[in-house]
Amino acid sequence: MSLAAGQLDQRISIEQRISVVNDLGEEEPTWSTLATVWARAEPLRGREYFAAAQLQGEVDVRFTIRHRTDVDRTMRVQWRGQAYDIVSPPIEPQGGREYLELMCVQGKRDGR
Repeated sequence: MSLAAGQLDQRISIEQRISVVNDLGEEEPTWSTLATVWARAEPLRGREYFAAAQLQGEVDVRFTIRHRTDVDRTMRVQWRGQAYDIVSPPIEPQGGREYLELMCVQGKRDGR
């Protein structure tokens, strides 16, 4: 897969869940920005796609970013003021280490 730099034209933030201690000494889950990167955002039609020969559901957007080793499916993407959960392990197109595809659904965890 080869992308021109101009195709990564959307700014997204990748967030990870962390716990912080509030004023009462209780742990509260919250989201922290891991990285802000350039991406290609492709809204997907329908509610299904094929991955590893299995039918998967509820994917809204595929974000393509430059390859990173610190992104996993427990994280989420912020794009245009909306949260998108990463719903599958990041995909390395054609087995390369140049880009990652993040299959995402809009706000599914925590009532977002």
